[in-house]
Amino acid sequence: GGLTMVIPKSFEDIDDLEAMLLTSILGTLDALKEDLISYQQAENYWLSDFMAEMFEQMKLSSEIVNLLQESTKLKSLPIYSEAYYEKIQELIQRSKNIIAQYYTEYDSQQEQQENKKKLYS
Repeated sequence: GGLTMVIPKSFEDIDDLEAMLLTSILGTLDALKEDLISYQQAENYWLSDFMAEMFEQMKLSSEIVNLLQESTKLKSLPIYSEAYYEKIQELIQRSKNIIAQYYTEYDSQQEQQENKKKLYS
């Protein structure tokens, strides 16, 4: 069937959306690493040129677009080979590094809001 993505209206800004997408992409990569899903399934979820193009059109972070483009290279590696798992591991690490940037940003915004409350209370 066709893939439709429901994006909740509660996203304050694009960062929230990107952080959520990255978390899902990380989950997909992790499931691949554990052999819980096949590459075909992963491709149906996120890891495709189609998704990379769609995210690019949505003006999402180039880091996410690059991550997806990079993940399509798994296709050319022999499945279950050492190189295949090394590539997955590299993509997982990249996802985590990118996600970490969002959450440190988020934490510092929260702190700024807390500090403002202290100033004015």
